[in-house]
Amino acid sequence: MITGFPPLSFLILIPVIGAVVCYGPWFARERDAQARLCRAWSLAVSAMTLVLLLAIAKAGVSDPRVVLSVSETRPWLPSLGINLNLLLDGLSFVFCLLTCVVTLAVIAWSSRPAEAGPSWYGLLLVGQSTVLGAFLATDLFVFYCFFELMLLPVLVAMALWGGPRRLQAALKFLLYTIVGSVPMLLSILYVTWVSSEALGHSSGGTKFTFDLFSLSTVNALSPTQQIAAGLGFLVAFAVKTPIVPLHGWLPETYREAPHGTAAFTAALLGKVGVYGIIRFMFPLFPDFMLLAGPYLAAAGAIGVVYGAMVAMVQRDVRSLLAYSSISHLGFCILGIGVASDLAITGAVFQAVSHGLVTVALFLVFGKVIEREGTRDLDSFGGLAQQIPVSAFFLMVFSIAAVALPLTSSFVGEFLIIIGSWKGAPGWTALALVGVVLGAVYTLTAYLKTMFGPERERSGAASIPDMRGGEVVVAAALAAAIVFLGVFPQSTLDTIAPAVEQQLAKMPEGGLANPRAQMRPRASSAADAADTQSSEGLVQNIALAGKQEGTAR
Repeated sequence: MITGFPPLSFLILIPVIGAVVCYGPWFARERDAQARLCRAWSLAVSAMTLVLLLAIAKAGVSDPRVVLSVSETRPWLPSLGINLNLLLDGLSFVFCLLTCVVTLAVIAWSSRPAEAGPSWYGLLLVGQSTVLGAFLATDLFVFYCFFELMLLPVLVAMALWGGPRRLQAALKFLLYTIVGSVPMLLSILYVTWVSSEALGHSSGGTKFTFDLFSLSTVNALSPTQQIAAGLGFLVAFAVKTPIVPLHGWLPETYREAPHGTAAFTAALLGKVGVYGIIRFMFPLFPDFMLLAGPYLAAAGAIGVVYGAMVAMVQRDVRSLLAYSSISHLGFCILGIGVASDLAITGAVFQAVSHGLVTVALFLVFGKVIEREGTRDLDSFGGLAQQIPVSAFFLMVFSIAAVALPLTSSFVGEFLIIIGSWKGAPGWTALALVGVVLGAVYTLTAYLKTMFGPERERSGAASIPDMRGGEVVVAAALAAAIVFLGVFPQSTLDTIAPAVEQQLAKMPEGGLANPRAQMRPRASSAADAADTQSSEGLVQNIALAGKQEGTAR
């Protein structure tokens, strides 16, 4: 494990400092009426965070034989066992990279509420900081703090600059998240209290800790206690992802939030739920995850079909994208429920791919909505000749959304299907129906808006097609989607060892082999003496596929 300069905490601090500067007098409306200087500053801060992340990751894998594992520990409330424990491994790295790319894309995109000013960019930077904190934290209490704080920028932006029902949508979003988060907080306190007795015996007293690795190593929870505590975590992550039927907040939030906020929320917040299940629930509650796996797989497959079927009848563009997200993230839940290395590696890849595709669709459709003055699909038609650049990029992102080969979505869904078939063949077959339905509603919506009969325009015809920075952002996102679809191996090699480590207490093969003995925990080549790292050896995806196909 590598600890050095610059520390991981800088990834959290830099966006916060940048956000504070955004509210300074130098960006006041009389000095920066169009907020161009503030936008340039925010771009620089977000880009600096991205560069720093890549630099830290590169330093963590200076030796090709070493698995990425960079950590930082700083005391916060040591008397209560609460420390700022941060970890950057293959799992957190891909999600942190997604966070930086999405934030940079939203800031670089020209569209923002006209009345927002510097506050818009400050909230985006705060959102970036809190999401990065959630992906890096391995102290349960610190993770919970970031898990809650990431809601504030979304709620504030939606309440100030959202649609006509913005307050109702913000209240609904808040209630859902609070109801989901309180059980997780109680479960965190319960796990810490039960584990403190075992830790106290080893140290000669009562020792409290919220550190994930210490708690999972002690393994003080009985199967019944794992069920009680695991349900609290699962409810919180199910709301955040969301998993059907806990998705009620999603459509209204997507409809009423400003374009950039909706793009940020759709691309990142749900991924925290997916990440949380993999990072925390498998190491802490292996017995519960084995028991809940079939139900999660069922919920994921049902979510794929349900989201696709509801999306087919939507006339509002934002609502279509909302239910489309439910459908695509259902694949991630299916893979997590099966609990095989290959399926969960595919789930992580699919989550990252969905983040890139979704932020692109929200931004480009936001431009179309701004130009046409409506979100009603029935009011669109014949736009390909009027906005050819937007039509081209919408075509690219639409075929990526339907998981066409050579796009990143295809790789993720293919790995999930292959990895899930043996453990849950019926639910995997049902999810395949959702793939067909997804292609129907996505391509139908695209053909209708771009090549359908031209209709009377109710918006501002003077708003031009995409240009300048918007084209650069869309082209960069399209290039990333195609690159991951054509050359996925390096990303898979980054994810696979971290996934193997998270599943160290699960039977090899997941649901396909539930009676197998638990696999031994592999030690890290980087630092075998450090018990917190516990990183597995590097494993390419071909070997993972071979392991999934062999009954153990």
